[in-house]
Amino acid sequence: MGVDIRAQALSLLLGCALGAGLGLLYDLLRPLRHRGGESLWDLLFCLTAAAAAFLFAMRAENGVLGTGELLAALLGLLLYTQLLSPSFRRMWENSVQKIGVFLRKAQNKTKKVPQGAKKLFQNRRE
Repeated sequence: MGVDIRAQALSLLLGCALGAGLGLLYDLLRPLRHRGGESLWDLLFCLTAAAAAFLFAMRAENGVLGTGELLAALLGLLLYTQLLSPSFRRMWENSVQKIGVFLRKAQNKTKKVPQGAKKLFQNRRE
């Protein structure tokens, strides 16, 4: 019974992708955390990370998450946070800010709708 090098390499690459994916999720939740409800978003991230680690471990041989996979996930997270996160975070925060401005404008427009409807129906009664 030999060691399958391809399976080990795939497992390490998947661990690296898991770490990078968790870093991406953390960056996606960052603007929401800063706007309020920090503990709720932290809890959501922790539950997602735990579920991902559990599913990753169940995929592994004998349901055991090896040290190599854990180190690969850590490496993926570190690579993401050092290389991709700064530029992605700026882009994402700008997008969230633009979405917020759009939603505020839409909210202001929807506040005017009941007033316009009231005026329209009052004129129809007379």
